[in-house]
Amino acid sequence: MRRVALAVALSLLPLLPLAWQASDLGDVANLAGLAGAIVMWWQVLLGVRQLSHRLGDDRLASVSLHRWLGGCGAFLVLIHPLLETVVDRQGWAYVLVPDFTWAESAYASLGRLAFLMFLALWLTSTLARYLVTHRIWRYTHYLSYPLLALVFVHSWGLGGHLAGHPWLLAYWLGLAVVFAGVVLWRLSVSAWALPYRLVGVERLSPTVRAYTVEPLGRAIRPRPGQFCYLRTSLRSRAHPFSVVAGGNRLTFAVKDAGRFTERLRRLAPGALVHLDGPYGAFTREAQHGPRRPAVLIAGGIGVTPFVELVRRNDDLPLSLVHVVTSPKEAVFGEELRDRLGDGYREVVRPARPDIRVTPRARYFICGSPRFVETTTAGLRACGARRDQLYTERFDC
Repeated sequence: MRRVALAVALSLLPLLPLAWQASDLGDVANLAGLAGAIVMWWQVLLGVRQLSHRLGDDRLASVSLHRWLGGCGAFLVLIHPLLETVVDRQGWAYVLVPDFTWAESAYASLGRLAFLMFLALWLTSTLARYLVTHRIWRYTHYLSYPLLALVFVHSWGLGGHLAGHPWLLAYWLGLAVVFAGVVLWRLSVSAWALPYRLVGVERLSPTVRAYTVEPLGRAIRPRPGQFCYLRTSLRSRAHPFSVVAGGNRLTFAVKDAGRFTERLRRLAPGALVHLDGPYGAFTREAQHGPRRPAVLIAGGIGVTPFVELVRRNDDLPLSLVHVVTSPKEAVFGEELRDRLGDGYREVVRPARPDIRVTPRARYFICGSPRFVETTTAGLRACGARRDQLYTERFDC
């Protein structure tokens, strides 16, 4: 994602001459608003997985850059209205209370509405992230589309630097056109998901089932460790699942949890589903990097990205630690033990896995967010460097 980071920096360069010419606090406020809008523009683009995947296949790097831009954008977006309040010598209500009584105040109020949307987006992504459900968090994230649209109209209507520099106005309108195109593409992209037919369902444990699908046309060809997004219909929300068996037919191991997996369980063989992908570069370094020991650490169903990796790479120095709530939940355990021998270890919670940290080894960790966080912290405490640790993240 270094190329994307460089592109973000280059997109801000048109503001540099204006920054040198800034003569008062009002100019600084306008520049902060323009810079914040450009950063948010990039954040929206990176939030569309089909687009960010084309910019780089490392999903974790894309998500990390998306979040970092969110922090930078938050600072600039917060600074802009606060500086405007100081410049206009207004009270705090000036930032929050809309006023559509005349043209200029109407355009300013569009910015206020965008600011209120931004606050909702920022709060659910930071301070209240663990207080709201994933569904609320996701739906609140959709505010980024009308928010940025309001920002473009707000800045165009008020003029400021845009009114005095035709080249900057042309640049701004170009960004707006690209944004509109991305939104239209995002709204229609679900219709491009590839149709697959469900051909088999197998229970792997009391809480995990394997679903096998075959293509009805063009097929997806995932590499070991990659994942796809699955929809039970074109109108349903897509959910990410690691591929545990590739080829023409694909198999996903899914743990029973939530409404989506309940709908999935109700599907009979022959049902139509839709896939898009593949995504991710989680285990790429284990397969194509320098030949060094790769320690795979899985929490429960987090073993799924490692199954195909082990199957296809008998010659690699792999070992796997599988942390489960009970022996019955060690899905694929028998096969992995046969393939890895002493390199496979099953650990039943609440015991902590004893993982030796060595300078040459690389550690690939997958499981629930809490499992990944605690395991990563434990390895760091034992001396593992950051560049030895690899994790996966499906969503922004």
